Amino acid sequence: MTDAAPQPAPPPSPLQQRYTSVAIALHWAIALMIIGLIAVGWIMGELEGPAQYNVVQLHKSFGITVLLLSVARIVWRLMNRPPAEPPMPAWQAWASRAVHILFYVLIIAMPLTGWIMASASSDAPTRYFGLVDIRLPGIPSLDAETRHGLEEGFEQVHGNLAWVIIGLLVLHVAGAVKHQFIDKDGLLARMAPGVFGRTAGPPDEGHGAFWAAGAAALVFAIVAGLSFAGAPSATGPAPVDGEAEVVSNAPAWDVDYGKSTLGFRFTYMGRPYEGAFPAWAARVRLDTDADSNEHIPADGYVRVAIPVGKITTGEPQFDDSLGQGDWFDVTKYPEAVFEVKGGIYKLSARDYEATGVLKLKGATIPVRLPFTLDIAGTTATMHGEVTLRRLDLGVGGATAAEPAGDAEWVGNDVVVVIDIVATRK
Repeated sequence: MTDAAPQPAPPPSPLQQRYTSVAIALHWAIALMIIGLIAVGWIMGELEGPAQYNVVQLHKSFGITVLLLSVARIVWRLMNRPPAEPPMPAWQAWASRAVHILFYVLIIAMPLTGWIMASASSDAPTRYFGLVDIRLPGIPSLDAETRHGLEEGFEQVHGNLAWVIIGLLVLHVAGAVKHQFIDKDGLLARMAPGVFGRTAGPPDEGHGAFWAAGAAALVFAIVAGLSFAGAPSATGPAPVDGEAEVVSNAPAWDVDYGKSTLGFRFTYMGRPYEGAFPAWAARVRLDTDADSNEHIPADGYVRVAIPVGKITTGEPQFDDSLGQGDWFDVTKYPEAVFEVKGGIYKLSARDYEATGVLKLKGATIPVRLPFTLDIAGTTATMHGEVTLRRLDLGVGGATAAEPAGDAEWVGNDVVVVIDIVATRK
């Protein structure tokens, strides 16, 4: 009995050609960012205050980066054919192509829906890595109701697309594992050469990097430029005295803006915060020599104009939200005006009350402002405080004013604090 002749070893599988270096870099950069963004998206709602604001801003910034890289990836793919796939059953080839096409759709749709949602939101702007407020043109200028509907609708779509991407990732990874460890056809090495095996290299190193990068840069430049062009100015000069002269024989007072302040106090999630109006312009006329009379006003006139786009709290997550449509909507209403026409009552030697109107966000609201006035020669020092209810003013209507579960809330009462030093002309 003789031993059977040894069987020849099967011929080694030919090495697969890999993707180009640019395609590989874009693939893994986009993949890792998407996985990270989905993971962060699950925990963002558990954060509060500045931590939540910072994480949300990073989430939006990396999401926009995914969109830009995806534009570059698609342009590169159109200009460079991928390497041939190893032989596989027709249904597998069909499934592979379908998953890849869906991925291309989703890496555009997922960040784009998030960007639309963020552009419609009145909670905070979208600061691209803290450099520039970049929102999709046209959306911030829509009315508040339309933007609210867009935000809610695209928030739902954005969340659902995340689950679709998770499902496709599972299929994609399962297919790659099958090819690597069951079929052993070297497919996975095409996108991760050196990690999952050797390859024969790319067909060539590709061409069109300029066009791929240029397309992404062009998209960013167009959107950033239009967003910047439509943004309200937050650094322009304070409003000047543009009202017609009001008939008043009272002495005029020059405000010393270096010694005067307008501020406010509010609560966020039960914690007290303070803010300031760093730019404002005032016209003041008042007869401080008038007799005290709580029924007949002293001769006087007051007009204070405040560019609301410059309001500051020292907290970026608050400051960036205040200019949005649901709050002060500075695009449509850049200025708030408090005006008193003949309604300043002298109650005692130093106690006064001004009865005027506050014009804010297109509404006119009566306001009674009690204040004290200390006179030393020709210098007057004024201090006043008044409590305004923000919901009555149409400010932050979508934000709760009382605790309600885990939702953010801002107290309804806002105390405006006025300290003015002025000199009689």
